[in-house]
Amino acid sequence: MKKMYKRLSAVLVAMLILLPVAGITTLASDGKNYIITNPYEDVDWDTWGAYKTQLHSHSNASDGYLTVHEYVQKHYALNYDIVALTDHGTINKGWDKKPDTIPLLRYIKRERTRMAEIEPLTGEEYSSYLNGTAGSESRTHSNGMLDVPKGIELNMATPFADCHLTGYFSDYGQGLAGVFGDYETPAKGVSESGGISMLSHVGEYVYIEKDSAKHVGQPVDDYYAEKFARLFLDNKGSCVGMGINSSTDEHTRCDRILYDQVLRKTIPNGVVPWSFSFADSHNVTSINHAYTMHLMPELTMDNFRSSMENGQFFSVSHYSNGVELNGMAEMPGYNDDFESKDYNSDTTPMVTRISVNRENDTIYVEGVNFNMITWVSNGNVIRRETDISDGTAVLDLHSQLLDEPYLYVRFYLTGDNGICYSQPFVLNVEGEEFAPVKVGKVYDAPWFLRKLVTVLDVLVFRLNPIVWIFKYFGLGYNPVERLVKPY
Repeated sequence: MKKMYKRLSAVLVAMLILLPVAGITTLASDGKNYIITNPYEDVDWDTWGAYKTQLHSHSNASDGYLTVHEYVQKHYALNYDIVALTDHGTINKGWDKKPDTIPLLRYIKRERTRMAEIEPLTGEEYSSYLNGTAGSESRTHSNGMLDVPKGIELNMATPFADCHLTGYFSDYGQGLAGVFGDYETPAKGVSESGGISMLSHVGEYVYIEKDSAKHVGQPVDDYYAEKFARLFLDNKGSCVGMGINSSTDEHTRCDRILYDQVLRKTIPNGVVPWSFSFADSHNVTSINHAYTMHLMPELTMDNFRSSMENGQFFSVSHYSNGVELNGMAEMPGYNDDFESKDYNSDTTPMVTRISVNRENDTIYVEGVNFNMITWVSNGNVIRRETDISDGTAVLDLHSQLLDEPYLYVRFYLTGDNGICYSQPFVLNVEGEEFAPVKVGKVYDAPWFLRKLVTVLDVLVFRLNPIVWIFKYFGLGYNPVERLVKPY
């Protein structure tokens, strides 16, 4: 009898080991089988490259210190592969062409612009930067840089607080001042023009007093989550995400929590907005504060746009001033408030491989320049590993978690010289469906203000010769052309 029992036990153990190999998924101890959607599923980690990208930056064509020539030269020297020039209300026509500027804006910001010449590149210089033959003692990349077409920062002059978006690949927005809190109109305009957009540093709008430090680790008012979730749902495929860490993170320290609140509303409705980081640079010292690393088979504009649309990139910053909701910050060694030792270096944390095991519900991460990995779901830290020395980490969705994952998980790597954020991994539970989340239309004060401004423009401003003169000399565009082709 004992022999038979032993044989049956051996057979049972063998079957349990072989089930995953045979393609049959075993249920975890909590009875759940997660279906993990990996945003990096199509990445070939052995052959694809990781390309350093700046998606939000300025020249003295709007309110920066650098001429276009200096701007390109500095990014090239810092090993950027892809750069989007996104001046306020000013569409980038190419680094070798002078943009249509906003004279009034340049004058208001004259302490930066000095009203100096913009100095675009010559045709020969432009070609050398594109093909990688321009001289630079510090550049280690052999390839040239991509000049992202038609970059612009929208809502260039909203009163009370900045309410900015960046647009790419679109003719929309030249000279438009914007309306306070109206993200919806420019996002729709870029979408209808065939471009893509990204919400910039929304904390500058959410916390108008621009002192968000006292709100760190706290949920953001649900009104904002509803507003931005609705925007992503209405502009699916065009408005691709939002910034979660920009510049020195001073104004974006709470944007990561807002981002998690937005995900809870969009993921059940089939939309995943991606998370971005960028320098928003206006001078030399800020060019390398934050950027994105895009994963692509080769450096082409089509591949770059695809990576933006599909979340095949990581967001990197040399600064962090915030923590997640569940209060791990008070534990010694767990505070994410730091400043990089060398923000001009490229020794920031970076992911080099991700593998998802759908049978065992694990996510394997391999990377460089990090010693800690933090996993986040639903705005809370659900796991944190410190003192990582071999550059690898594994998340098992069924064990060692502080909180149960809900809808998604995302992670960030932290090292001595920065932080690297992943995109969300959506989690479906086999046999269950996402509970429907209603995200209604937001009829807020900015919505009514936008309607009022539109009516006033039609009835009072559009045919007013004094306003025409102001628009022509102050905002730098021909109002007659707007009558024929208005935005």
